[in-house]
Amino acid sequence: MKNRRYEGFSLLEVAVALLIFSISVVTIYQLIVSAQVSSQSMKEMVIAREIANNRYAALETIDYPIAPGTRFGTIKMAGQEWLWTEETMSTSMYLNKFSISISHKESEQVIFIREGYFEKR
Repeated sequence: MKNRRYEGFSLLEVAVALLIFSISVVTIYQLIVSAQVSSQSMKEMVIAREIANNRYAALETIDYPIAPGTRFGTIKMAGQEWLWTEETMSTSMYLNKFSISISHKESEQVIFIREGYFEKR
């Protein structure tokens, strides 16, 4: 009888290697999806902040509120419809307080809020 020596991996070794590989692939996939969702969220936040900054600039220059209260409108930016809501209130003889909130038009979920004060005219 000859001694035969088998070379290669056993079925158990291959199964363990496949298990480790599949766990690694799933973990990397979840990391990529998480980064993509985070990136999309950050993009929306930046766009909403720019819209709020534009509304504040308009508030200070060409679209000064006649009286304290709430105004709202829509704007299209970056291929999406956005809803802005602007609330102004008198706080003193010299200052008004403002709050500008930006949300998606479809979901109405608030993405960004900018608050501050501006001088009365």
